[in-house]
Amino acid sequence: MIQYKSMGNRKIINANAQRFRQYILLLLLVILSCLPQSCAQKSGMPPLAVTPPPSQDKIVISAVGDVMMHRSIQKAIAKNKNNYDLLFSKVSPYLGAADITFANLETPVDHKSAASGYPRFNAKPALLTSLKKAGVDVVSVANNHVMDKGVKGLERTLENIAKAGIVYTGAGSTKKKAAEIPYLEAGGFRVAFLGYTYTSNRKLPPKKASAPGVNLLRMKSKRDLSRAVKHVKEARKTADLVVVSLHWGVEYKKNPTTWQKKAAVELVEAGADIILGHHPHVLQPVVRHTAKDGRQGVIAYSLGNFISSQNYGVSYKNRKHSRADRGDGIILTIGVVKKEGKVSLSSVAYLPLWSHREKIGKAPLYRPLVLEQEIARLKSMPKRSAEQESALKLFAYRLKVINGRFSPKTKK
Repeated sequence: MIQYKSMGNRKIINANAQRFRQYILLLLLVILSCLPQSCAQKSGMPPLAVTPPPSQDKIVISAVGDVMMHRSIQKAIAKNKNNYDLLFSKVSPYLGAADITFANLETPVDHKSAASGYPRFNAKPALLTSLKKAGVDVVSVANNHVMDKGVKGLERTLENIAKAGIVYTGAGSTKKKAAEIPYLEAGGFRVAFLGYTYTSNRKLPPKKASAPGVNLLRMKSKRDLSRAVKHVKEARKTADLVVVSLHWGVEYKKNPTTWQKKAAVELVEAGADIILGHHPHVLQPVVRHTAKDGRQGVIAYSLGNFISSQNYGVSYKNRKHSRADRGDGIILTIGVVKKEGKVSLSSVAYLPLWSHREKIGKAPLYRPLVLEQEIARLKSMPKRSAEQESALKLFAYRLKVINGRFSPKTKK
């Protein structure tokens, strides 16, 4: 069984076991309430008062990084009858295990335009169907590729996301709708999702109110940050949990900027519980910040890539190449509990991923795999080919790199 790596030596609570213990305790209370109280009556003592345990609910939120449709991926999918399910087949059990799973959708999905890769992405609606099937519930469209297919492309993208049954944040069909805060309900929790991007590669929609809107949080912009803080405070009023998606940072850098650190703290102090960063295409630190009101927030500065071929050409022989870091990713998993009406984060863990190129059907395809799972599978083989032996060594090395990056020392 693959185990999530705990951050700060905190274990994920097994929700099923917890519910089972609560059920047994409740059953005992019922039995006790039905027992004759003759002993207490004979002694003149009042009946024993049994206090029920405090109610506690729990959900798990998972998040992955950038979903990008590079040209090599598009070609491989086309040769496999546009079967986007192939992209997620090795990770979908882990995505679907959470109550809510988030991803950064870094591609338009405009059914009136052809599928295309970088620099102007576009995918077929079947991608969204596969994302939903894999377990993704909510996406952010606020990123620098949001306008790759223009205003009409953005409008059709939002329509297609909604048709797929996925919630989106970060943009809207009008300025007013872009500013609206989407909420998801899960396990008795009301969770708000807000999304922002530092810029767009192509011209943003017109400023008129009826035109689509994209939520911006530009680097070092006090005005944008103040607006985001206002939105977070608004969400905090009615949400049990506030999640903020931020497309920001410097590409391929392994650490956030000073401004990012200050902005993240300000957002947590305003009421954000979880910050999910993306755009650098490499992993960056995941840290905790305790707000002045006592809440403990989690800040993931960059979740790395999820669907991508940016690590093309990397093998065990050149495992230290700069592109190798672009193949690393994680499934970040956060446990959230509600005890007597008070919500808190109970656990933070991660599952290391690697974007691997392998022959699938009629064409080689880059797709994410769970490193520990693949290592175990290869080790279990009685005999391995030279190619499999090289893959095993590469996977073991990337696992070591990712775990080293998230060691307790790196997060202080």
